Amino acid sequence: MQDLAGEENTHVYRLNVETEEVTDLTPFDEVKAYVSATDRDQPNRIIVEMNRNNPMFFDVYSCDLETGELTLLQENPGMTEDGCMILGYMTDEEMNIRGMATIDPEVGTIVFYLKDAGAEEWEEFVSFSALDTVSPQRFSEDGRGLYYQSNLESNTTKLLYQDLDTGEVTEIAHDSLADIGGVSFDPFTGEPRSVSFHYLRRDVQILDPSIREDYDFLGEFNPGDFGITSRDNADSTWIVVYFTPQSPAIYYLYNRTTRSMDYLFNAIPALDDYQLAEVEPLLIPARDGFILPSYLTVPINAGEELLPMVLYVHGGPWARDYFGYDPFAQLLADRGFAVLQVNFRASSGFGKEHLNAGNKEWGGLMQDDLTDAVNWAIDQGFADPDRIVIMGGSYGGYATLAGVTFTPDLYCAGVDFFGPSNLITFRETVPPYWKPMGAIMDIRVGDMDEDSLMLEERSPLNHVEDIRVPMLIVQGVNDPRVVQAESDQMVAALRENGNEVYYVLYENEGHGFAIEANRLEFAGRVEEFLYNHVPGVECQMFEEIPNSTAIVR
Repeated sequence: MQDLAGEENTHVYRLNVETEEVTDLTPFDEVKAYVSATDRDQPNRIIVEMNRNNPMFFDVYSCDLETGELTLLQENPGMTEDGCMILGYMTDEEMNIRGMATIDPEVGTIVFYLKDAGAEEWEEFVSFSALDTVSPQRFSEDGRGLYYQSNLESNTTKLLYQDLDTGEVTEIAHDSLADIGGVSFDPFTGEPRSVSFHYLRRDVQILDPSIREDYDFLGEFNPGDFGITSRDNADSTWIVVYFTPQSPAIYYLYNRTTRSMDYLFNAIPALDDYQLAEVEPLLIPARDGFILPSYLTVPINAGEELLPMVLYVHGGPWARDYFGYDPFAQLLADRGFAVLQVNFRASSGFGKEHLNAGNKEWGGLMQDDLTDAVNWAIDQGFADPDRIVIMGGSYGGYATLAGVTFTPDLYCAGVDFFGPSNLITFRETVPPYWKPMGAIMDIRVGDMDEDSLMLEERSPLNHVEDIRVPMLIVQGVNDPRVVQAESDQMVAALRENGNEVYYVLYENEGHGFAIEANRLEFAGRVEEFLYNHVPGVECQMFEEIPNSTAIVR
């Protein structure tokens, strides 16, 4: 799948690996399409969903990979008879439509419905509020059971199995600190073999005793976290990938019979020639005692001197930072910065209490968590209070703008990329297929009517007079999530107020960087900005990158 220029209208493509011929299987303008199901027993058929008929809703198609023919299986009418919006559909292991999810647009209640293959009537399986999580994983091989994640009766998600004939529910796996990160199913029996959880580091619960010795061996082979990306039909050979702070992915071929590993490749082989920094997992207390799982990267051979520090804020915000390789954290550490990454409240993966604690707290408690983490770093004696930079993308961009606005004395500079500046206009300009989730956005961010004053108050655009530090603001021209106007209006207000601001637009980019030249160009811009505005750092000066689409305004 790939979009054209960052607008996120992905198309589904077929690649002939022998001739390298590429065919667009969904050649429709302004349509978003994606693959939602495959079946090893039907190798020439996939399930594709796309919003060709209505930009808000996705219909379900069967796609013949040989001919490219698309057959409509399920039209999404958009609304149910009781006024709920249809979020989408789910197929079983034979790619029959068996599940449907709806949401009440007024209060955000979500309902999952199930039916037998070929049946017409839907039966309610579970109903839950937006404060909870229920996530179907897959049907059993015989189609008479459903594996799903749920936190309805716990803080963190559990892996459950429900017999659809008797209604009996069996708990399979659970961790009290972290939500489920992933489930590995046996490709032949359909039964779960292992479940991963990621609190500070990745932890795996083994469900299938036949693979325990394999996992023990793989865990001892490399200190990084690992996963199984694929296996042969005999289940005797696995492709194993290791994730470390020094490499995004190192691949090996593992022979289960001989317990031997053959090195395949490093996803970024150039990194083999460099020594990269270590990452330390941390638990940082906020001012109210709320615990913030965090990660600290420090320069190699850092001494006792105070370090300049970048608070690097993740996007989402319903996402998280992980233990592992982060290219910008490593770049900044190489240039002499400590880098602090904080899973503030609203970050996902740590249970619903952690997630829901961020409801309607953009610019509030979520921002306080970041402030508290910076003050913690200063109190620990390694961060120079006069050389703290805040930087982030998407929600992290908003947090950057909020940080330099609401705590203007804490930071010496800010780097915002793809960040919303006004919570009202941000909500008004999201993609049409986000509209069914409007009630959840009301709960998570703030109700457009009832909370309008709060949203205005917490919009950095409305407080530019409080910003006293230089800013680098970066925007993708085709960003469908945080549109260019969000950055345009912030830059205009800053310049009108006399602030020092550098503005860079990237053509043919959306909510992130897809073009390598632009990733390098952006990194160079950040280095130059930090060199000019953070005393005592050693960054490389900016050089023009061929084929970059950057426009400096």
